[in-house]
Amino acid sequence: MMVSPSDPGSASSQKMRAKTLRREGRVTTTKRLGWADESCRAFVFGTGRVIGDGGFVFQSSHAPGAAAEMRDAGTLEDWRSTVAAACEGNPLMVLAVSLAFAGALFEPMHTEGGGIHLRGASSRGKSTVLRVAVSVWGSPKFLQSWRATSNGLEGVAAACNGSLIALDEMGEIDAREAGKTAYMLANGQGKARASRTGTARPAARWKTSILSSGEISLADKMTEAGQTSRAGQEVRLLDILADGQTHGAFDDLNRHSDPAAFADEIRLKAATAFGTAGPAFVEHLLRNMNEATRQAREFIDSFKAIAAEKFDLTSDGQTSRAVARFGLIAAAGELATAWGITGWQPEAAINAALTGLELWLNGRGGAGQKEARDAVIRLRAFISAHGSSKFENLDGDAPRTILNRAGWTRGETYYIATDAWHEIHAGHDPVRCAKYVRDEGFLESGDGRNLAQRAPTAIPGRPRVYVIKGPILGAGDD
Repeated sequence: MMVSPSDPGSASSQKMRAKTLRREGRVTTTKRLGWADESCRAFVFGTGRVIGDGGFVFQSSHAPGAAAEMRDAGTLEDWRSTVAAACEGNPLMVLAVSLAFAGALFEPMHTEGGGIHLRGASSRGKSTVLRVAVSVWGSPKFLQSWRATSNGLEGVAAACNGSLIALDEMGEIDAREAGKTAYMLANGQGKARASRTGTARPAARWKTSILSSGEISLADKMTEAGQTSRAGQEVRLLDILADGQTHGAFDDLNRHSDPAAFADEIRLKAATAFGTAGPAFVEHLLRNMNEATRQAREFIDSFKAIAAEKFDLTSDGQTSRAVARFGLIAAAGELATAWGITGWQPEAAINAALTGLELWLNGRGGAGQKEARDAVIRLRAFISAHGSSKFENLDGDAPRTILNRAGWTRGETYYIATDAWHEIHAGHDPVRCAKYVRDEGFLESGDGRNLAQRAPTAIPGRPRVYVIKGPILGAGDD
């Protein structure tokens, strides 16, 4: 059932609608946008429109700004023949639109939120890709900016529950806020706050796709504030290079003379036909949710099999989670195509997701554990920077005074004191880092399960040390 009041955003219209429904039977009021509850029986828009179970009534004095822009212009055919048609031959655009659809699948498929960060130089088409994705759900003003506080973006995320939050220019957020904000958006839960009476107020919750852009990555942004990104944050917001296509973010300019002309045309199309594809996707979901989610799982399994063969993937947790994320994005795009929403050829979304996965893998240097590579690179950088100043050479003729000594060296072997090891890997689990370095072949562990071992007799007191092999100085370049 679809309800569309003549002035759905006004409080009087909501009250009139609630009274009408009360006469017909019981109603359920909700302040939650997107999927009204975990049963996914109704999808609520900020305008007051409800798709699905008409027994739900959106009850709020006003909708957040982002939700108010989830309105439509033109018809679905207008959007399909202009915006969606321009995506064909452009994998990043297909990927972004598929991601926009995927937001509606998170709740019914019990999947955590998250998305993609498009990284690249300025004026290479990233913002245009975001505008194309935004057109699935609303007007160009539905596109938001990273230039906000975490509290402000919490409200935007709650307003975009079940759909898409698109954030342009990551460089504009305070570096101290970047990491925790990205984690909050993907984790889908806001801060716990007190009500006016002092009682605990339920924290805002949401599940939404995230599409971000910027000239730098999340890790680079956090580095500005002296922070280190965690693998969990980066897997939730997958960083891919977006200006390495044939024409920046584009491959096919649709007969335009240059990327700028193509981008201008796309922006115009996305500003005149929008907000129809997302609701159409939800309507198809609600017609047979069980069948839709079954098909989505089949698409995901198919994507995983193709990706494993194409990229010779390992089974580490981060890569597996990323593959599953791209698989869900592919599934959403393929469902939208099967339902006649996009007009794309079958497997267009799968191929676009494979392109995205390849770009993500290339950015990581392969499919292995990011933490393992980072541990090796941190250790290598420390030894390279302080080899002569913080390591006493046991082969020297006479000992010399070394301030803040980190360890000792003999030949190509480094003996690193345990306190120095903790300093090198500050902010990380030092034991796990030792295991990573050992598994990469650069740490000579002790007896049994001991990762450290007793120092050589030449070192007074023979403390426990981590024994590092010299070839580590050539590691981390690939």
